[in-house]
Amino acid sequence: MEKPFWEKTYSDLSVATFGKKPTNDILEVSSLLKRGMTVLDIGCGEGRNSIYLAGLGLNVDAFDMSEAGIFKLKKIAEENNIKVNAWVQDLTTFEFFKPYDLIISHGVLHLVEKHHWQKIINNIKYNTNQGGLNIVGIFTNKLPATPDNAPFTKALFEEGELKELYSDWEIIRFNAYVFEDRHPGGIYHKHATNSIIARRV
Repeated sequence: MEKPFWEKTYSDLSVATFGKKPTNDILEVSSLLKRGMTVLDIGCGEGRNSIYLAGLGLNVDAFDMSEAGIFKLKKIAEENNIKVNAWVQDLTTFEFFKPYDLIISHGVLHLVEKHHWQKIINNIKYNTNQGGLNIVGIFTNKLPATPDNAPFTKALFEEGELKELYSDWEIIRFNAYVFEDRHPGGIYHKHATNSIIARRV
């Protein structure tokens, strides 16, 4: 099977696959974060969120299944004198070894079967400290997977399903929308997504 598009751009140090700036939801909660807080970035890719948060003085762990992505993250962090504890990891075999104040998962869970991501979200919630935050973004079946992503897409969420999974938490923000995305090399995507910022109370 051909590799997903991001592997090629992860291997190119001159481009940013998903952009250099942190995602809007990370910027939205940055005022709530304090130096020394612990963060886990699940499926961190090239590390735009991990590097930003570590630059704020947070203690960041990050993993991704892509060796090229982790190599690039470490390279960028080193060049900016920022420390991120990053490693290569298969999401389905990851086991928590400590709780966190903030856990992030962006555009990753559709890459594993539904029974895996249900367990993963339960583990994310369980391993979040009281008062801690989860930021999760997923793709839904409101739109089909794009042709180049389809071979790697295992299960799309139902609309609103993510919100239901956090019904026992304080939901700070929930959004459901369709967006267009362009990547280096002229790659164009259109996705239906749900995203949530939730606090454990």
